[in-house]
Amino acid sequence: MKLFRTPDPRAPRRPTLMRTGVAVLATGALTSLAACGGGDGGGSTSSQSASDTLTFAYDADAAGTGYDPLEYSQGQFTFFSALYDSLFVTQPDGTVAPSLVTEFSNNEDDTQTTLTLRDGVTFADGTELTAEVVKANLDRRNDADLEAYGALATGGASEIVDVATPDPQTVVITWAQPQASPENALTDTAVVIVGPEGLADPASLETNPDGSGAYTLNAGETTRASTYTLDKNAEAWNADEWAYDTVVFNVITDPQALANAVVSGQADIATILKPTTIDMVEQRSSLAKVGGTIVGFPVIDKTGATNPAFADERVRQAISHAIDREAIVEQLHPGAQPTAQLFPADAAGFDPALNEEFGYDPERARELLAEAGLADGFAFDITVLGQPTEDQVVIQSQLAEVGITMNFVTATSTDQVFAAVRTDPLIYGPMAVRGRAAGWVAGVLYGGFMNMQGAEEPEIASAMGAALGSTGEAKEQALSDLNRAIAEHGWYIPVYEDYAYTGYNAEKVAEPPYAGTNNYLVLSEVEPAV
Repeated sequence: MKLFRTPDPRAPRRPTLMRTGVAVLATGALTSLAACGGGDGGGSTSSQSASDTLTFAYDADAAGTGYDPLEYSQGQFTFFSALYDSLFVTQPDGTVAPSLVTEFSNNEDDTQTTLTLRDGVTFADGTELTAEVVKANLDRRNDADLEAYGALATGGASEIVDVATPDPQTVVITWAQPQASPENALTDTAVVIVGPEGLADPASLETNPDGSGAYTLNAGETTRASTYTLDKNAEAWNADEWAYDTVVFNVITDPQALANAVVSGQADIATILKPTTIDMVEQRSSLAKVGGTIVGFPVIDKTGATNPAFADERVRQAISHAIDREAIVEQLHPGAQPTAQLFPADAAGFDPALNEEFGYDPERARELLAEAGLADGFAFDITVLGQPTEDQVVIQSQLAEVGITMNFVTATSTDQVFAAVRTDPLIYGPMAVRGRAAGWVAGVLYGGFMNMQGAEEPEIASAMGAALGSTGEAKEQALSDLNRAIAEHGWYIPVYEDYAYTGYNAEKVAEPPYAGTNNYLVLSEVEPAV
């Protein structure tokens, strides 16, 4: 048996907060995985002094559909990590640490993970954490309405096939495929643990959280879609690990108003800022940033099902060589970084050489088209909702220079946009790859909606399996091989890596840390300025 970690169970570990921005899809129209909505602002009426209160200005409604954290994507863990605990949490350095777990181990073939739970954890409903409670939470994993469970559900990259409870403090998870680093699949929002009363009556979570976190909801000082006030629970197992007595989330969806909030002192932290406001915030306040969002073209059709040209990887490579990424970033996305590879610059497996090998080279693009029997060029369609983005218009002209015609097809409904993964060879948009690229490839690019035709590529599959089933140097090599294989076979055509920006008042708070390469802040690590 492989024993991963045996920390002192008396030493509490800080839960961390993670936030995602927009994630996925579309062909010109993108769908946010995080809930959004609300008004342009709000304020707290907390009686706490400024030094005892941390005030966030938040770009989306923190709890638009209520307080069941599993209805949300990872991005909402910024908010929910204060009210709920997870089995594991992501740290500022990108590592994953136990939270409700004190130790864990795998069997020899990495298909089964045994967790030992923390003692003395109590939920808002007054009950204690037990293995049966964890099992009841994980047994919800195939509920299609629960956004957070994607990777753990049937067909997911880390599919769970069974959860056993041999004793009240032990949980045994059986995986469909080997998981050499199971903690990476059991972290943050994906495994937030809801209390028994909330599980028995999920509808109650619409108005009342039922977690074991360090804070409770102050309903009297909360106005949905405007202001959420959270007060520390002094009896919580990890209460002493959080710096503030009160945390206030003010919903400010207008980008300029969000930036103004931190500059004016209305908020200690404002996240996530729009690029159009970062110069102003940097001049008058302070900025933290992190990358990890890759904007580009997932190649949906690798078999020629929608357009015969795309069955030839030389055509897909030609598209990559035809795109002048530096010009696009310079003209449209100051602060972003041009990239010709799927893996973010700070992620394991990133290879600077790939940006040279698959970067802008229109002559090489023409050569590849000729080798593929398309010396006279070819045309393809891409669906957009309304008007194409500025990126797409520029790329259209760049492709035309090498003989490739990209035609925009205007969708008449969002259903048509989503159907594009079956009708178009490419879609375009930002993808939150972050620091767990192998899982993203397995769950989305290879085994998910970006491969609706079921294309197979042995080099990608082999490297992906090795990355998911190994650790240490072997894992690093497998990630490098996976990144290269995706570029060489043209399964994804990146354009640039985008960054998430957070403004903060350096006179009141220290720089707020992100969770590794993810664009979520680690809420429990936010400290007053020294």
